[in-house]
Amino acid sequence: MSDWVTFPDGRRGRLGWAWDAERAALWQRMLASAHGDPRRPICDCVAGGRRLELAVRELIRRDDGRQVRRYCLARMPHGGTLHQAGCPFHETDARRSGRSGYQQGVIRELPDGRLRIAIAGGLEVRQPAPEPVAAQGAEPANGAARPRQARMSLLGLLHLLWEEGGLNAWSPEDRRRRTWWPTVRGALDDAAAGIIAGREALSDVFATVGYRDADGPHLFAEVAQQCGQSRRIVLVGLVNQITRYQPQVADGQPPRPPRLRVVFDGVRNYGLYVSAPIEAGRRLARSFPWAWRVLGQDPRDRAIRVVAVVAARIQPTRSGTHFTAWADGIALMETAPSLVPVASFHELRVLQALQHEGRRFRKPLRYDAERQVVHPDFELLDTIDPRGTPMEVFGRDDEDYAARAAEKQQYYDAVYGIRGWWSWDATQADHWPPFPPASQLAARSTK
Repeated sequence: MSDWVTFPDGRRGRLGWAWDAERAALWQRMLASAHGDPRRPICDCVAGGRRLELAVRELIRRDDGRQVRRYCLARMPHGGTLHQAGCPFHETDARRSGRSGYQQGVIRELPDGRLRIAIAGGLEVRQPAPEPVAAQGAEPANGAARPRQARMSLLGLLHLLWEEGGLNAWSPEDRRRRTWWPTVRGALDDAAAGIIAGREALSDVFATVGYRDADGPHLFAEVAQQCGQSRRIVLVGLVNQITRYQPQVADGQPPRPPRLRVVFDGVRNYGLYVSAPIEAGRRLARSFPWAWRVLGQDPRDRAIRVVAVVAARIQPTRSGTHFTAWADGIALMETAPSLVPVASFHELRVLQALQHEGRRFRKPLRYDAERQVVHPDFELLDTIDPRGTPMEVFGRDDEDYAARAAEKQQYYDAVYGIRGWWSWDATQADHWPPFPPASQLAARSTK
């Protein structure tokens, strides 16, 4: 399945043009001409004998005091599961997704296609601070299932942004786009425009920080000014380091407690200083041990990248040229260099092998779900199965993990058939078995 879209006037365009420097302006003109037209653009998916329609969403942002209109495509309300697994507008059935770990209403689709979420804490400063994430791996006593989550944590929000922005999926065409931060920012901005958090449009309080992004600093400054002292800003970016520092005090004043500084890649161009309580380091080390260890390494030696989402109170310095942010919540996510999330080094090896073979795949995200939720480590999107082909990487051999692996195997055998899914037991073999072959149609679409 490709990312081609047919417009009401008969023209065809590719979703990837939105982030192609040579075609982005043409893509915006095509979307602008379709906005408000009762006839809708369509993708190549067919359901009920008809091509599936798409919505053109208008995004309005302020740029140096001026209103700037941008447009993006979105799936129609309640139509995401009708798209084929390889379509960029496909939405995984919530029953096979980490979204199933929430109580009903935590993620609610509105009539206009946007998502309203209930986030733990809130984005208004007078509300309690957002929850980063519960410590991973903690299991309820006596094997009892945990109740579904009544609120979304910051990690859940980061997963939602990544999934809605399509950054948890990969196709060969993404290779160049994922190395250019403005492309990533555009995908995340489009995702934020489709999310309502409480009473806030997330895009009103959302900003990214990235390297070599000429437009990023002033877009961040606009959002920071809008937040003022009443709303928390939500920052997302790649983390260079998280360091301990001692705040300065005036002569004769008692020393202040040490704090943490969160340093994003490229942050120097943003004039942004992000500070967090020293206790946040202990929480991050407990909840995200792999990411925390990696951040202690020299950046040149890191096999993965670490993405952070920060909810913070923010204000400009006296000079007005810089901003200081006090983090009330932080969550981390490990990704491959291509920014597709991974949960282990074994997963990273499989992901890189898939990319080397030019395959199309997706990484389902856990959100705040516990281990009772069955979802694969990856899904191949270019096989003959229109649902996608599940892939499991088994990396441990302790008793509890083995019992859970057996449950997964039984589930996949029943739903997909014994030969309808792929697995690798990394405790038994150093190399994985051959991947399921791509369908002939998918193979031709990559050429």
